[in-house]
Amino acid sequence: MQAAAPDVPLHLFDLAVIAPGSRKNSLRERIRAFKPDVIAFSWRDVQVFSPQDLDGAMRHSFTFFYDPSPLRKARAAFGGLRDILFYRGALGESLSLISEACKTAPSALVAVGGPGIRIFGDLLRPHMPARVRLIAELPQLFPLLGRVAPGEDPFEPAPDLPALERVFPQWIEYKDSEIGVQTKRGCPHDCLYCLYGFLEGKEVRRRSPGLVVREVADYRRRWGAKSFWFTDAQLLSSPADGDHLTEILRGVLAESLDLSWSGYLRVNGLRPALARLMVQSGLGDVEIALNSGARSVLDELRMGFSAEEVLDGLAVLRSAGYKGRVKVDLSLNSPGETRETLLETIGVMERIRAIFGPDRVVPVVFFLAIQPHTDLEKKALAEGSLRQGYDPISVWPWDVRRLIYNPHPLGGMIGRSCALAFREKRAEWGDLVLENIGAALAAERRQAWSTPAF
Repeated sequence: MQAAAPDVPLHLFDLAVIAPGSRKNSLRERIRAFKPDVIAFSWRDVQVFSPQDLDGAMRHSFTFFYDPSPLRKARAAFGGLRDILFYRGALGESLSLISEACKTAPSALVAVGGPGIRIFGDLLRPHMPARVRLIAELPQLFPLLGRVAPGEDPFEPAPDLPALERVFPQWIEYKDSEIGVQTKRGCPHDCLYCLYGFLEGKEVRRRSPGLVVREVADYRRRWGAKSFWFTDAQLLSSPADGDHLTEILRGVLAESLDLSWSGYLRVNGLRPALARLMVQSGLGDVEIALNSGARSVLDELRMGFSAEEVLDGLAVLRSAGYKGRVKVDLSLNSPGETRETLLETIGVMERIRAIFGPDRVVPVVFFLAIQPHTDLEKKALAEGSLRQGYDPISVWPWDVRRLIYNPHPLGGMIGRSCALAFREKRAEWGDLVLENIGAALAAERRQAWSTPAF
């Protein structure tokens, strides 16, 4: 924006750091004080429900549907009602803030963009004032302003922090906080359930390593940030990413920044030299994609790796001296899941614990969310588990249940295993869910052995 319109005053206003009950008044006051000609909202998360064991709404949902205790079901129902009210309130609040901007600045151009609009814009359009313009990508905003988009990719430049601070006085709220930095956009993979290919494209555009290092160094020295999360769809999504990340981390080490960093990692194909560089440059706790320990399920999901390749990469990371924790994402009951593949996943998790030690491995249990513009959505529609015209932003329990991929015949057993684990008061439940699944499968085998064949 500064390159395209250096003469136009800008002001960034972060509603996320404002208490929910004060946001509308704060927005109104800020608009009246700044008197903008253009108001642009960035809306990332529309579906705020997260189908994984660390999300309280999912725990309430699974307890209500799968726990055998009527008392626990009743408690979960009240918790679920609070979740519904919260999610509906969050969606309604975002829409009301857009309407408030239109009322407060009747002559201003009001635009809304961001990932949420790319995915759900058609559904949200009827709930916004007619004058609001929806934009999928930043370059679409420039013609609305009567400006020509700058020649350089707006994704490429490192932020000018002194200039950012002038137009964004709330920056102080992020001092000493974890900062997100993107090193590239795009994902070359074709995973069955993922939206990144739709949102960012299949072509990978990598930023100049020097600019990434400069951005990290500026945040570290000027804002005091010590923790960074590389916000790429995945780090190391292809072999070329290894060379790119190597240059970035060498630059971080050369700057002597004393920081920690992490990101969402693919570790299949991890090279020892890069692993050592990752550890030396401050790699903190990591989150890795595994989804399943079974090759058949991984192939069904089109993940592009095998469990053995992930195990090899984790062993390389351990040999490089990595001392942090490893969160392992497991999408239970994915397409192709069977009792045998569940046992394979449990076995692979045992091997990961053997590499790092049980206290450093955290299985994160999640279920695939059926999202628009994905092949998983097409599969669900073809199978009849979803109907044409379904509402992907509904927060009603019967709709949310259909949007979580947990089909028969394993859905009930896995759901009960989750619900029983959620009875425990703890911060993480993945280990207990896997234990319960293992016990349920063992009980089924014992029953089968004790049942006469005639």
